[in-house]
Amino acid sequence: MEKKLHENLITGLETLFNPKSVALIGASTTFGKWGQLIASNIIAGGYKGKIYPVNPGYQDMFGLPAFSHIREIPDPVDLAFIITPANTVPSVLQACGEKGVRGTVIITSGFSESDQAGKALEQEIVRIGQKKEMFIIGPNTMGIIAPYADLFATGAHSRPRKGSVAFISQSGNLGNQLTHWADQQGIGISLFVGSGNEAMITCPDYLEYLEHDPHTRIIILYIESVGHGGRFMEVATRVNRKKPVIILKGGTTEAGRTAAASHTGSMSGEDAIFRGACRQAGILNARVPSELLNLSAGFSSLPLPKGNRVGIVTLGGGWGVVTADQCNDRGLVVPPIPNHMVEAIGRHLPPFWSKGNPVDLVGTRDLDAPIVAMQELAKWDGVDAVMVLGVVGRDEFVHSLIQSTRDADPEISPEFLDQIKAMSRHFEELFISKMVEFMEAYEKPIIGVSLARTDSGTVRPVPGRRYSGVFYQTPETGVNVLARMVEYARGTE
Repeated sequence: MEKKLHENLITGLETLFNPKSVALIGASTTFGKWGQLIASNIIAGGYKGKIYPVNPGYQDMFGLPAFSHIREIPDPVDLAFIITPANTVPSVLQACGEKGVRGTVIITSGFSESDQAGKALEQEIVRIGQKKEMFIIGPNTMGIIAPYADLFATGAHSRPRKGSVAFISQSGNLGNQLTHWADQQGIGISLFVGSGNEAMITCPDYLEYLEHDPHTRIIILYIESVGHGGRFMEVATRVNRKKPVIILKGGTTEAGRTAAASHTGSMSGEDAIFRGACRQAGILNARVPSELLNLSAGFSSLPLPKGNRVGIVTLGGGWGVVTADQCNDRGLVVPPIPNHMVEAIGRHLPPFWSKGNPVDLVGTRDLDAPIVAMQELAKWDGVDAVMVLGVVGRDEFVHSLIQSTRDADPEISPEFLDQIKAMSRHFEELFISKMVEFMEAYEKPIIGVSLARTDSGTVRPVPGRRYSGVFYQTPETGVNVLARMVEYARGTE
């Protein structure tokens, strides 16, 4: 019986996240209303299935025929988005069940997060869903994003690229912020679900689905409560052995617990107990939302380290010193390099370079030096990971220098400056390509720290490659990601 229920859940969620048709019950053309936010996002996002707006006040919407009731739709409907007032949701759900709708996403709020009457209403919609064998996401959710189905159905119109990171968030706003950041930073996602109140489908259910999802390699959770702690830990522990599960838990303080109760109607458990259970199971806990994003970039784009030894390449000495200190503080080892590596790297550097680890490139203009140093460290069996500081990002400074030169020297050749600009850009592209090539050849993570903040994002994909270049803004961020990857690798041995 339990196996059958599990199979039904996986099949049902597969339909929800890959629907051939969607109904938008409560669709609107009034700018800024939820019915307009969801409908316009789905249509503009390029969803290729059939779309059926449902609103009795319209004959057509967004250039599509509109229906006054879901029963008037002539074709089957896989997924319905419900965006009507809370007191109407039971009757709408009943009609969806009679229509044969497989699943619903209830955007509407006003349920268990509000008051006792809302809690009773939530229990009623669950009974209807169970009776009609219909899966319910939410209520009180910001929606879902399923990039592999070209389905972007959230209030915020971020459209991250297809990738391997799944986000499940009990907070729609925080989830939308993370997907927006992912879009900006080049992190591809496989799925986003604002799970809301989790009246029917809970966090362990999503984990079980993602365990088998071929597009998902990393799972990111924002949770405020765990309704069935034992089942959650059992499922999360099992899934974590195959795919990293990284958790940010809200409601860790009294103020946070109070806010969580009014936000999703949840009661947050004792944080120390939860963190202890996760630590024992080898599940990583993030401290803040930005760490979730940084970890998702690293875990989705880099091979896992096999140990805690680090080789460091730095354009200038100071960053190498700071990074070595950070590594030491986080339990990472920075070993000395052997003489044959000193000789190989030294052929491209002036005699006064550091001759050690960190490898200080002393600001050299030899474009082969950083690539040689990176490869020598990556192929050496004395380290398990490499960090490269300040090599990528110089392009921003070159651009500034070119602009200053144009302003200061009217006689300089514009063609010459354009050549310098093109060479600088080409070098960064070459370096990132080599970085990814070495990761695939030696199966070690190579983590970059950019010399300057750029608009290129944290993750730099290379066409045809399994891994991507990853560049953080600060050494401490890069070291933290590497240390957490080492922690995960050790916890799942």
